[in-house]
Amino acid sequence: MLRSWAAVEVSLRFPGNSSIEIKMSLRNRVRLIAIIPVVLWLVVAVWFVPPDRFGPVWLLLSALLAVLLGLFLVNLVVRKYLNQFRAALAREDLPTARRMLQGLSDFYKWRGREVIKTYQINILLLEARFQEALDGLHALDMQKLGEKGSTVAKSQIAWCTAQLGDPAKAADIIRSVLPQMERMGPDYSASAQLVLGVSDFLLGKAAEAAPQLEKVYASARGQASRKATAAFYLGESYSALNQPAEARRAYQNAIDALPNGRAGIRALERIS
Repeated sequence: MLRSWAAVEVSLRFPGNSSIEIKMSLRNRVRLIAIIPVVLWLVVAVWFVPPDRFGPVWLLLSALLAVLLGLFLVNLVVRKYLNQFRAALAREDLPTARRMLQGLSDFYKWRGREVIKTYQINILLLEARFQEALDGLHALDMQKLGEKGSTVAKSQIAWCTAQLGDPAKAADIIRSVLPQMERMGPDYSASAQLVLGVSDFLLGKAAEAAPQLEKVYASARGQASRKATAAFYLGESYSALNQPAEARRAYQNAIDALPNGRAGIRALERIS
């Protein structure tokens, strides 16, 4: 069971090498950042600006500016946190991803619950808990996720279905959302092509899977997990095609991309 908050440690150092560690959740960090511009505005307005120098219109506009600045800073902090969470997923850093998910779960405690569920499902996928992930995906309210979120969820349903032994159904699912994934950008398109390539391999169509997986591997810049997975299944495809040299090259690429990831570990087992 995930805890409801994640601590962010802030270390304050003082002369004499003494220090104090403060643990602050993402939610509290956001509150603090949001209130700082307003507090500064109050200090300036009350103590440094003569009351008769500016009229009420200036006070109102400056107060609004302080609020907007606070919201802007909050947005930056949350976006940075989300990017760090996604980066942890991309490199399969599960301890970091779980810890950051706790912070997101607390921050979105009263809103965005379906989005938080998708983050939890991403971790289940990395843990290869495909049946649990599939059950969670089917339980999602797709309307709350919107078109983009629901399309990604369907691609994940396809991935789980392939891994659970029904690659034909998985191929049908991913083909049904492939046009939308391609319109969403190269990252999403590559993700869909990975699912399709792996489904083809599991269907015994290694010759069709190999070119798709080569493209996914080549395009997976900054996505170590996807790169390693594509390389591993590329090695599997070349092994099925009786091309041992190409298979070994692909397995080695999977190890190089993410040596401690699931695909990298499986690839090492193949060439050991």
